[in-house]
Amino acid sequence: MKKILPLLAVLLVSTSVFRAVAETEDLAAAVAAGKVSITFHGIGGSSGDSIEATVVTTAKAGGDLVLTVAPGTRLQSENVSAQNMVIAGVEGQVISGNSYSPSSEIRASDTPRTYVFDAYCTDFEKNNPSASTKFKLGKVDPILACILNEAGSTIVKQAAVWIYTDKASYSHVNQKFTVSQADWAAAAAIVKKCSAK
Repeated sequence: MKKILPLLAVLLVSTSVFRAVAETEDLAAAVAAGKVSITFHGIGGSSGDSIEATVVTTAKAGGDLVLTVAPGTRLQSENVSAQNMVIAGVEGQVISGNSYSPSSEIRASDTPRTYVFDAYCTDFEKNNPSASTKFKLGKVDPILACILNEAGSTIVKQAAVWIYTDKASYSHVNQKFTVSQADWAAAAAIVKKCSAK
């Protein structure tokens, strides 16, 4: 009996690990399947921790879900004067006010949870999204995904996104967003590399 119990424990652990892996899925796929409801809104910035989303599962989910978000996922602003955005990744779950618990995944349940996203403006000339600016989930842009994966800092990521989406110039961007020559050169090199793939 002593030998059987440890084996049973191993089987139970293996089964639970398998279930955890099986329940992990792409956010866009879960939304398309009607398994989750998600509401995106701005928080006043154009770069970095600039988007929040509240996520809740539906009856179709059949339980809790672990969701991942592909870098390069576009967000379409419902306000024509506000910027569209692109997601680089999940930063964490909002705990209270301006604080969040770091996490690269979304854990969705039938209790609504709010997450912070690392996201970047794709329309230099438009206004920053406010808390009242809502967004619709769009498709993944592979070049933006490459740019966001390659760039190391918030400034380089944002500069590279504008070089790609707006064909923006260094002098024009620096009228309202400070970028050093070195960061701009790094951003331009990343865009060239990613566009050539």
